[in-house]
Amino acid sequence: MIWVVFAIVFLILFYNGFMILGKYGGKQAAVMNIAAGLGIGGIGVWVGMVDQLAGVGPTQSLVAAATCICFAITYFLLAGEIFAGTDFKSLGYYCFPVSIFMLLWGLGFVHVVGNALVFMPEFAFLWLSWAVLFFVFFLVWGLGKTGLAKFAGYLTIIIAFVTILYPTIAWMNYLSVGW
Repeated sequence: MIWVVFAIVFLILFYNGFMILGKYGGKQAAVMNIAAGLGIGGIGVWVGMVDQLAGVGPTQSLVAAATCICFAITYFLLAGEIFAGTDFKSLGYYCFPVSIFMLLWGLGFVHVVGNALVFMPEFAFLWLSWAVLFFVFFLVWGLGKTGLAKFAGYLTIIIAFVTILYPTIAWMNYLSVGW
């Protein structure tokens, strides 16, 4: 099921990247983010409750569930900011602690901060990439560094492809990420 989450995250990151670039926006973007948040949040809670990734290691399901919930809340906040017509500052400040969580989980997958997670450098790359992305969102929306908005849009699209689409296709075709 976690690969279904990756597919949804790819689609919504790709979509949101173009929204950040100003290619479209409005309520249709909010509705897409709510749909993604519901799907990802629901699957994340299920993965955590049934410990779906127990075969990989004892803490894997919890990290996957927490990540799904962090992303789902991001999409709900984004939708709320769009509907409210606000400046995305709430979302920006939410992204700062999420970037720290993603950083720590990324370092956990290469055993820099403990060894509870399995040693998987390819997963470390995913989480560290998301940490950078969330930190950029914090800079743009939380701190108002709007000059970085175009960079944030392109970074979102690139990270969607590199961290989500490739591993998902590789897993579905070969049952291995195979970096």
